Amino acid sequence: MAFLPTPPLALRPVSSFTRTRTRTLSPRRPNRRPLLTPPRATAAATPSSTTVTPAPLESQAELAPEVSPPFRGRTGILLVNIGTPASLSVSDVREYLRQFLGDPRVVDLNPFLKWFVLNLFILPKRPAESAEAYASIWDDERGSPLLFHSQDFAEKLAARLGEKYDVAIGMQYCEPNVYTVMEDFRARGVDRVIVVPMYPQYASSSTGAAIEIVYKAAAKVYSTPYLHTVPAFFDHPAYVNSYASIIRDVIGVGCKKYDHLLMSFHGVPQQHCELTDETGLLCQKQENCCSSIVQANRNCYRAQSFASARRIAAACEIPDGKYSIAFQSRLSAAGPVWIQPYTDFELVKLAKAGVKRLAVVVPSFTADCLETLEEIGIRGKEDFIEAGGESLDLIPCLNSSDVWTEGMLQILKDSCPMETFD
Repeated sequence: MAFLPTPPLALRPVSSFTRTRTRTLSPRRPNRRPLLTPPRATAAATPSSTTVTPAPLESQAELAPEVSPPFRGRTGILLVNIGTPASLSVSDVREYLRQFLGDPRVVDLNPFLKWFVLNLFILPKRPAESAEAYASIWDDERGSPLLFHSQDFAEKLAARLGEKYDVAIGMQYCEPNVYTVMEDFRARGVDRVIVVPMYPQYASSSTGAAIEIVYKAAAKVYSTPYLHTVPAFFDHPAYVNSYASIIRDVIGVGCKKYDHLLMSFHGVPQQHCELTDETGLLCQKQENCCSSIVQANRNCYRAQSFASARRIAAACEIPDGKYSIAFQSRLSAAGPVWIQPYTDFELVKLAKAGVKRLAVVVPSFTADCLETLEEIGIRGKEDFIEAGGESLDLIPCLNSSDVWTEGMLQILKDSCPMETFD
């Protein structure tokens, strides 16, 4: 009987034993039988017979009811003006001129060229001449007229406003400086600052420079103040009527006491006016471009000066032909061509035309200073008399007069948001 060979393991049929052994060697499956009794409860899950109240958190003192009203930041009134030397010393005058003429809005030359002009031509000689001019108007006890007139005005305005407001003067160049005032405001709890550039007519070299300096000073304070700037008030009735009141007291209604009234405004380079005409179609492009205020010349210094003159003359009831306008204080370093007519030329022209008794007012300034007292009151008077005139009387600026104090209060009320001065 023949025997067949045994097949290899991999080819053998799988018997029930083999299958059992195979299942036994495989991983054990989890027991899927349902629990017949619930799991025994642990001690933590067993409810207690008594309720335990959690201990209260410690109360925060900052959440306690307030016992007094919250502090409200004060409001400051910053009266900004050009500045003045600290004394009559040549070094102090040189420092003032260095800061003033160094402002790019005042002398907008190429920085390299400007350095040479200032340091080689102006600052070596001009300070001594200016110190002599300041000496002719300097008060023996109070010093600079611009400074003490500004201080007097600030005190009267502060008394009129009351204790809720802090009034301070800040000079663009030299002390009391705008930067110093900003720090002092902060120390006194002033959060809101109303900025008043003391220039009735807008010019980049005066109002623009003042605003730029104020913004830079405010930006240096860690908790920056909230600023509100009073715009140019060249046509505000309070400004016009304040000046008209002072002028009438000198010349009489209709300028009956004098042959002529000259309104002399501070000059600016012609280019400064041209740059304010964003259209490029009006300034020096049309005849009598300053005869009225329109969009193109709304920020033109010359146009605003003529607008002020027209309104002041009307308030004084001065007839046409008995008053005129001119511009003074030219500085060749700031530009070769300045707005015209020039005051020094006009003084000679009026004298040669037969005007004997001349009154001059400078409505571009709110406080008397070197440009009014010395340039007009002394040198201008000499030029007029030398040309054939008999007398020249300088009408004072607004200074700290009662009418101007009330006028500025009205300007502030009209400019600032509602309820600021309630």
